[in-house]
Amino acid sequence: MLNMFFSRHAPLTVRWLVLAPVVYVFTLMWWIPQGAKYVPGIVIVSLLILAAGRRFMITMTNHSSPLDSFVKVLWLYVGYVALVYVVHGGSWSELRALLCLALYLQFVRRIRLPDSWRIGLLMASSLALTVLVFSEYLQYGGRVGGHINPIPFATVIGVLFLALYAWVLFACKKLRIKIIASFLILALLVSLMMTQTRGVLIPVLVAVVALPLLYGLKQPGVRSRKIILALLVVLLTAGSGLAIINSDRIVQTIDEVEAVSSGDLSTSVGIRLQLWRSAIPLIADAPLMGHGDGYRDALEELHHEGELSAELYHFNAAHFHNQFLDTWVKKGALGLGIFVATLLAAIKAFWSAGMVLWRRVAGVSIVLLLSVSALTDVPLLHVPVIFYAGFLLSILAADRTQHSDWRVVN
Repeated sequence: MLNMFFSRHAPLTVRWLVLAPVVYVFTLMWWIPQGAKYVPGIVIVSLLILAAGRRFMITMTNHSSPLDSFVKVLWLYVGYVALVYVVHGGSWSELRALLCLALYLQFVRRIRLPDSWRIGLLMASSLALTVLVFSEYLQYGGRVGGHINPIPFATVIGVLFLALYAWVLFACKKLRIKIIASFLILALLVSLMMTQTRGVLIPVLVAVVALPLLYGLKQPGVRSRKIILALLVVLLTAGSGLAIINSDRIVQTIDEVEAVSSGDLSTSVGIRLQLWRSAIPLIADAPLMGHGDGYRDALEELHHEGELSAELYHFNAAHFHNQFLDTWVKKGALGLGIFVATLLAAIKAFWSAGMVLWRRVAGVSIVLLLSVSALTDVPLLHVPVIFYAGFLLSILAADRTQHSDWRVVN
């Protein structure tokens, strides 16, 4: 009888243990100070469990994964980042996170998941993040960012919003579940507004309008138009109300733009412009492999030569507030090329895959959001964003479980 009990529950138990890193990154990590540093240990344990209990897992043994090409390019990027780290120095936390993600995807990308698990993980993450946002706002007020700075936190909320939003638009059929999911989507939008992160908020609001239009093209008819109209009215009304609440941030943005136009580059926008301008001579000095961690010495030299303002020099930026420029400066043209190839491989994994529409839309939207937000920040330099976005894409790409896939232990 004990053997029968073990045979029945072992597949479910092993699968949850293998998914433990995903569950942790989606939920608990954000409530623990420096919670991202525990992810590599959890990944190693989960992979050991996968190796020991592989016969219980439901995998795409006879099929390739949509992420196969993406994982290959990701390993190429990891190898190149490691090379730059050895030669020029760099961020160990970034390298460790990329290596951990590539290792996990290498062995878990062919796992099969029931849709109920996939949606359950998205909803659990939405609840964990929004409760954290509101609890912090009630305690401290002001700009909300969790245990990390507001920009990467906003990026994570944005990619989760797009995934759940795509599911509600293109797949969710049960009215009760759609209502619950819509409340979570609205809560995520409110949370994103409370981070006051313009580089993420603007592309997300564009997606709020663009995805229903895409839905209308895919699902023509009176009912679809009513659904689109109702959803847009709710979201845009909420967005307008929150814009009023965040009016100070809007006024600040206008003032910063006016200051830049009058020659004052001391504002947030002005500092970014100076950083982007300072990247150009650094790229020219080491165009192929970049400066690595030596970019600080190169900036100091620019300061001594009078080509870098004292204000920007003392600002001591850890990055250039643009992922593409930052990668080019630190990793050279080779690194930038592989980084862009990684993003394109991720888009191709979902654009050309034979998966259901909502997961294709969600995957492509997430990569596009990361690419757009990379124009004003470095989302994929932040360890929590690397883990969250990577694990979310793996969950979206996981094939759906069929009843015939269940393996029975003799």
